[in-house]
Amino acid sequence: MSFFVSKQGVRNLEKGYNKGKILEEGEHMKRALILEKMEDGSVLNYQNIDLLNLSDGEVRIKVSYTGINYKDRLSVDASSKVVRKYPMVPGIDFSGIVVDSKAPDYSVGDQVLVTGYGYGTDHPGGYQESVAVKQEHLIRLPEEMTLKDGMIYGTAGFTAALSVDAMEKVLGNLEGKKILVTGGSGGVSSHGVLILHKLGAKVSVATRSLEHKEYLESLGAHEVLLFDGLLEKRRALSTEKWDGVLDTTGGEALGNILTEVKYGGIVCTSGNLSGIRFESTVFPFILRGITLKGIDSVMVDHTIRNDIFKKLATSWHSENLGRTVKNVISFNELREELLNPSEGVGRVVVDMNI
Repeated sequence: MSFFVSKQGVRNLEKGYNKGKILEEGEHMKRALILEKMEDGSVLNYQNIDLLNLSDGEVRIKVSYTGINYKDRLSVDASSKVVRKYPMVPGIDFSGIVVDSKAPDYSVGDQVLVTGYGYGTDHPGGYQESVAVKQEHLIRLPEEMTLKDGMIYGTAGFTAALSVDAMEKVLGNLEGKKILVTGGSGGVSSHGVLILHKLGAKVSVATRSLEHKEYLESLGAHEVLLFDGLLEKRRALSTEKWDGVLDTTGGEALGNILTEVKYGGIVCTSGNLSGIRFESTVFPFILRGITLKGIDSVMVDHTIRNDIFKKLATSWHSENLGRTVKNVISFNELREELLNPSEGVGRVVVDMNI
């Protein structure tokens, strides 16, 4: 089933950025993968839409790479309510080259990437040939990083790196520290293992199944545990096990994990795959002085974003980064991959040039 995006629909796609400045239909067009809400769900199809004029402070990015995140897969399911308005171009992160600029800080030819700020859910995202972006939402690609690597990391790698950065601020040098990572072979947890191993931490990974044990060990996991063990009820204070925890699951397990954190340790939580509620007492906080740190990657300060990606490009970069990639697909293959995910573990990267 296909659909036609009207001029009004195109205006809605760019609302808040171009304030209705739309070129005459057919004058300049771009190809986009557009999600439209219907009475019985949603429809996802490729469409040619008008290329809009830039407003002051905006740049146009020719998308080189994007990727498929957990949130992107949710977005094509209308019942998830991840997308706030329709029609919408999904794609919460992307990298590319500036091809037009009305922003003083960016010039044609600059290499940039975008994560967060509601792209793909509130504003048109990366599943299109070009995107108009406010300059304050851009990250200038570090010289040491390729456009492809920027999207291998993507939102998941950035979120993991924010967690590791928070750990370093509390624990200092992570070499030899015992760190628990939850979420198994998921995107954030995989990148967390990769970065923590690079920094010399002793990483244990909790996973629902041992099916991907070898994959996790190839990223640097010292130990792979069954997640179900974290669901067993603990005392208010259990034996101290972990200097730090990179948690992507939330839920009941998080409450149990807090009881096992060492004195002065830290838990960084960034997800809710296992639930949005957990139970705890004050004892881990007032008797062991632990920190529970929430990690948000959507609205993070611009300076922090640049610092984190610089670390990912240099001191935190791992030679095993490519192991986190399941496959690289073309833009033409993106729709099918979203609707019928391929088997395997790792990130799907979309190369817009093939």
